[in-house]
Amino acid sequence: MAKVRRTTTPRGRIDRGGRTSPIRWALALGTVPALLAAGAVGVVVTDTRGSGPDVAVAVAADTPFTVSGRGNGHGRGMGQWGAYGYARNDGWSAERIVGHYYSGTELGQLAETRIGVRLVGLDGGTLNAFSDTGARVAGRDVAPGDGVHLTPTPGGGAGVVVTRGCDGEVLWQGATDHPWIDPVDLGPDRPANEHLTLCGGAAYRGSLGVALDGAEPRVLNNLDIEDYLLGVVPVEARADWADTGGAEALRAQAIAARSYAAAEHRYPYAETCDTQDCQVYGGSEKEDPRTTEAVRSTAGKVITRGGQPVAAEFSSSTGGYTAGGDFDAVEDLGDSLSPNHNWTQTLTAGEIGKAFGVGELHSVSVVERNNLGTDGGRVTTLEVVGSDGTARVSGKEARSKLGLKSDWFTVTEGLVPATPVPDPAPAPGLERLAAGVHGSEVAPTEIEKKYAEIGGPDGPLGKPVGPEMSMPDEAGRFRMFEGGAIVWTETLGVQVVDASVVISELPTGSDG
Repeated sequence: MAKVRRTTTPRGRIDRGGRTSPIRWALALGTVPALLAAGAVGVVVTDTRGSGPDVAVAVAADTPFTVSGRGNGHGRGMGQWGAYGYARNDGWSAERIVGHYYSGTELGQLAETRIGVRLVGLDGGTLNAFSDTGARVAGRDVAPGDGVHLTPTPGGGAGVVVTRGCDGEVLWQGATDHPWIDPVDLGPDRPANEHLTLCGGAAYRGSLGVALDGAEPRVLNNLDIEDYLLGVVPVEARADWADTGGAEALRAQAIAARSYAAAEHRYPYAETCDTQDCQVYGGSEKEDPRTTEAVRSTAGKVITRGGQPVAAEFSSSTGGYTAGGDFDAVEDLGDSLSPNHNWTQTLTAGEIGKAFGVGELHSVSVVERNNLGTDGGRVTTLEVVGSDGTARVSGKEARSKLGLKSDWFTVTEGLVPATPVPDPAPAPGLERLAAGVHGSEVAPTEIEKKYAEIGGPDGPLGKPVGPEMSMPDEAGRFRMFEGGAIVWTETLGVQVVDASVVISELPTGSDG
């Protein structure tokens, strides 16, 4: 159980704690000195307790708690950063990578397959699309650039309107029992000018159509599974891994994604969807030559069990040990390159109490873990006690409510320095790498920009000694370094300050 800084009040009334910090006044008046400190200052923590039957004990609302964790995602099946580490550092092939993560399986060959994808962002609306080379709908040819508008009708059909361009005059309207807009050629691997494009939106290979889910309209994409993967792999993994020795990790991703899709049967009208609830799919505009090569060089390869494709789950980072489930838990040494191999996140007592609806926080403790990996493994039960009751939740639910990267974590009262993680891609001074699974870079914060500007770890501040965190009153953010601190507020911008200015005003505690 995490130790806590407490406040006491008589007759069951709870004091929220809180105070007016000198650093807040200094920042507001613009008087914080822009100094470079020679070292950090120690912190004394006071644990004030009351006694007697009429005294209620609560944690001051602004008390910080450090959540120290491992990995990013559910951790089941293949770790994407682990695959990259094994490919880059150990020279593993894609086949060896998937064999490591997916126990009790073998590789098989999938026959030519088409797949239906629910485009979730278009739920409830009309399908509006065109093609630069024309299309077909309701048995009619549609001229290049003319818009087709489909609305699903009961019985599996659709109402059709064809317009000049996407929003011009109506050229034809009617109904069809084939609720699809088809490209001029239904074959796989067609050139980009033949793809169907949503009016004002993304482009897709294959056909676009509509269906009803009860009374709710759905927009669908039906295409060859290999074409589908061309729009999955670049958004589920980083194409630039191919440039740094990770091409086999991309090939492993293609095999896993193909297997997952082939095992999907989610809806009566489509096999899968385009969001993280299934696997992310971005259409043809997201394709990248490096991931296209990964798909084509593994064409048809799937992970099977009993001759059938398996739902080969994967997540960004396992933290060094997979979570088990449908596949045996295994050590994941390749994950050491992950920017989320270790991570920290700071929350206040007030935020924790609010997240679980227990009122003023009394205590938070991990009750059970799965005993896989180090530190006891992933949390299976967390208990949060507050003035309004007690919540006992699964690690998965705790992760969701607290916005954590994974369910493998510990909770400590106070500020705990982050554990350094090696960066596999050079980023001088910023120490950041894309943390998600979808290949998008994370923009540096103002504090990181300032740190890089003054020389990063080779500059006067030296190395970081903790994560970037919010001030107790949310007035700004700060980060501590070996030689000082950097503080940012919306009013004053970013400044380098003496570490003691920050550290002497923060409530802290000890590990528990």
